[in-house]
Amino acid sequence: MTETATTQQSGETPIDGRVARRQRNLDAVLDVVLEMFAEDMMFPSIEQASKRSGLSLRSLYRYFADPGELVEAAIKRSQAQAAELTHLAQIGQGPFAERLDDFVSMRLRLYETSGPMFRATIHNAANHPRVRDELHENRRLLREQFELQFGPELSALPARARSAAVEAGNVLTQIDALDLLRRVRNLTMAETDAVLRDALTALLAPSS
Repeated sequence: MTETATTQQSGETPIDGRVARRQRNLDAVLDVVLEMFAEDMMFPSIEQASKRSGLSLRSLYRYFADPGELVEAAIKRSQAQAAELTHLAQIGQGPFAERLDDFVSMRLRLYETSGPMFRATIHNAANHPRVRDELHENRRLLREQFELQFGPELSALPARARSAAVEAGNVLTQIDALDLLRRVRNLTMAETDAVLRDALTALLAPSS
């Protein structure tokens, strides 16, 4: 009995080998583009991606109409891979020190994994509306996460002070700020960690 017949008898949908091969090719070329982002190649051409990945230009042009579509797809793949890194199991719960530790550790892991993708997103946002929309959504979600994680401290502040603390904390903990500390100020990961912890403690729990 053939594999397809066995699959059909079991009630499962047979896997089309062409679809699986196409997905493997897509994943391979998008991973190559992410490697290029890490090398500060913020807008790789389809020709460059073809040469690096070993896939033919003809194949890539079947998948992507232009380099913009290629970059957009790579950014989405990186976001999907990093989604688990942004998860906080007990968001907004527990002592401040524990929430601070979880939050700072998570943001630094996210930066180490997805920093190149964020730089590429910022670089391409002006010329690619869908990339710009992704950037705005990412920043919104990171801001919302900050507000939820430190909700107890923020809710204890007067309205004006709370608004200022949200804005300052959000700016400090966005990926852009971590990139500035790491790549422009040349701080080590340990130094960046200390800056975030000390600044957030001063902002949210100055008496601790």
